Amino acid sequence: MGRYWFVLSIILVFTFSTSGCFGTTDSYYYSVEDTDDPNTIETSDILFSLTLKDDGGVDMDISDLVVIIKYSGTHTCSTSGTEGNCTVVQPAESDDSIWEIGETLNIIENGVNICSQHCILAFSVDGPEDAKIVGPTILNIT
Repeated sequence: MGRYWFVLSIILVFTFSTSGCFGTTDSYYYSVEDTDDPNTIETSDILFSLTLKDDGGVDMDISDLVVIIKYSGTHTCSTSGTEGNCTVVQPAESDDSIWEIGETLNIIENGVNICSQHCILAFSVDGPEDAKIVGPTILNIT
């Protein structure tokens, strides 16, 4: 009986001393859509839209969002301000600091003609460190 209590005590001490150490990883699920507008030789086309899905995921701080387009070079899209070759634009009525579940973001050229007609864009979407980001990685822009 003594050995049983000793092992049980060790398990309890370990359990209480490590609570909070093994956190869960946030998951973010998104979908991507091509816009109905054709791409032009202009430098302010909407390239595509991203929608944060409610597949067990959570809202994301917009400052943690990183969108990188790989086409005619590498373009890191800005989530604040107007720097970069492309920008991430939220709807006017949304909270500027959060990408909320169900919210659609537009990825827009910013003074650079990334895609002028038919393009197959490879892109990546990243979020907070240790987060799981799930979604498409290639988009056929027509």
